Amino acid sequence: MPEPLSSELLSRSRQPVYLQLATIFRRQIESGAWRQGARIPSLEQLCRQYGVARMTMHHALSMLDEEGLLERSRGRGTFVRAPCRARRQVSLSTSWDEAVAVGAQLDTEAMVESAGNVPLPDDLGMPCAGERAPAYHFLRRLHRLDGRPFAVGEVYIEAGVFARDPDAFRQGASVPVLDRFPGLSVSTARQRLSIVAAGAEAAAALALAVGAPVAELRRFACVPSSTAAEAERIVYFARIEFPTEFVCLDFDLLAARPHPA
Repeated sequence: MPEPLSSELLSRSRQPVYLQLATIFRRQIESGAWRQGARIPSLEQLCRQYGVARMTMHHALSMLDEEGLLERSRGRGTFVRAPCRARRQVSLSTSWDEAVAVGAQLDTEAMVESAGNVPLPDDLGMPCAGERAPAYHFLRRLHRLDGRPFAVGEVYIEAGVFARDPDAFRQGASVPVLDRFPGLSVSTARQRLSIVAAGAEAAAALALAVGAPVAELRRFACVPSSTAAEAERIVYFARIEFPTEFVCLDFDLLAARPHPA
């Protein structure tokens, strides 16, 4: 049995203790530590293990009962009724082609658009050697996957590129639009993933609590410059936030090794 959690550990968060316990138990079910059909420890055992009052533990278990994850049987105990809802994870793109494919799956809903042209942010939050264009058009959009909020993004498109097909950029994810854009050939594209706390706008759009962890993706794309003085110019920059439940990273750790003959 795991070591008892101290009250100091549970007090590190301002979240009510019963909500923390519900999260712990939900993870027990998700991880398979509590299997479907198995009887979980008794209320008294859980109270001793986590050092909390019976009423606090009762509230935590009631939440999972209401979610359909637990089932109580008088005289027999509490059992895992069902596994947690399967998550629709999307493998995070690690190439431009994969980003195009993921973007093509999303429904896009406009939230905010700049009335005129704006500059790029002073700090892109990642290294970028591309030259900045004089002006960009700004879009803030909500992306949905299977009808659920999937990501909220801030996108900057070079003003001249945006003006050539504004409806395409307003109605869909930007990367697939750029990929098929006539006369535009992306020469450099990079992205960086970080885990950050959700601010008010992201939390409201994604139905999360303020401060909940979200995956922040920063991405830019450059094209060859039309002038000899500049090697490349930035045509696209985005900062996109995802609920962490959607994010999945898959790597072939032996991909770089030669296959045996």
